[in-house]
Amino acid sequence: MAERPGILKAAPQAATEFGKVKIADVKTASVTLTYYAAHLVKVTTDSGLYGLGEAYNRGGVIDHIGRIKGRIIGKDPLQVDVLYQAMSDAGIGEGSRAGSLCGAISGIETALWDLAGKILNVPVYVLLGGKFRDKVLIYHDTGSPNRPDPKPWVAEARRSRALGFKAMKFDLNPFRGERWNRSLASEDMKAWVTILEAIRAELGPDFPLGVDLHWKFNTRDAMRFVQMVEHLNLWFLEDPMPPENADAFARLTAASQVPIATGENLYTRQSFRPFIEKQACDIIQPDAQKCGGLLEMKRIADWADLYYLNMLCHNMCSPVGTIASAHACAAIRSFLALESDSVELPHWQDIIQRDGPIYRDGYFELPNKPGLGIELNEDVCRKHLASGSGFFE
Repeated sequence: MAERPGILKAAPQAATEFGKVKIADVKTASVTLTYYAAHLVKVTTDSGLYGLGEAYNRGGVIDHIGRIKGRIIGKDPLQVDVLYQAMSDAGIGEGSRAGSLCGAISGIETALWDLAGKILNVPVYVLLGGKFRDKVLIYHDTGSPNRPDPKPWVAEARRSRALGFKAMKFDLNPFRGERWNRSLASEDMKAWVTILEAIRAELGPDFPLGVDLHWKFNTRDAMRFVQMVEHLNLWFLEDPMPPENADAFARLTAASQVPIATGENLYTRQSFRPFIEKQACDIIQPDAQKCGGLLEMKRIADWADLYYLNMLCHNMCSPVGTIASAHACAAIRSFLALESDSVELPHWQDIIQRDGPIYRDGYFELPNKPGLGIELNEDVCRKHLASGSGFFE
């Protein structure tokens, strides 16, 4: 049989990289984006190569990274899942399966994938199994006027569509009543229906339109509301109730003609388990910066796909985390769309080096470059560092 050098040499060359590179350090830089700080993560090596990631954007995450990074320094960065499990196991006592420590580990895990892709000279989505799609649909988390007059809501829908988005979501908040008893006033439900009817009339009958209720209400009121909006062909209703009780969500999902979505406040497969096994939602919605990283998000989605549950990707971060999530979303069969709620923020797009807009015609097109395929715009990042943060120092 004739030798095929291009094929025969590829695997041995990749294998020789194993064990050659060692992790030197894990450093952070927090960049302010108007109302939150993006916690960027950089995993450096003794070879000079480095990987970029983004951790969950909440307090305590940077401190967690400083404490947990010792578990991976000196190790081979190609052992991504082994290193993730080592960090997770070491932090069980501090809550590594949920909360801010899980978000810190997620950022390191993402940076490890970027680094592994650079070492092996392939995009991250290849390491996650390959891409089912060349571009991912972006849905816009729009501004929500928080008043009962439908006109400003319609104006927001027009603005979102003018930005090129082909799918969008609105947040609905109550106009009256107290917050503690989780009740939803009938007057608010009627006002919301009027608002959504106006938005639907503007967008047309088939435009993907989602609604987020931010885990505020009781099961019975949520059931009443979904009945009131059945005629609007909503794409999904997100988190109408607090996220802890899968049985309550299963009750709502079984009764609802509107697809129910949840997952942004769930961490790792363990938290998603009852929602998947009880089919307590129609759409799972993990956040890669919170749930354990890119591979953990894919595992969650693949598990849910056994029950034919689709997946939306929750996302509130800089282009670093957004593009990292896009790599995982490309490699997830059941994926529907990736959230974007920050594209309008000043300097959001400028955090990374780019030749044009990050989104094109409502989609993000996957790069073919090694790793995540991005580099930071250091001048912009340094200019907007959060108080007390250095630039990967």
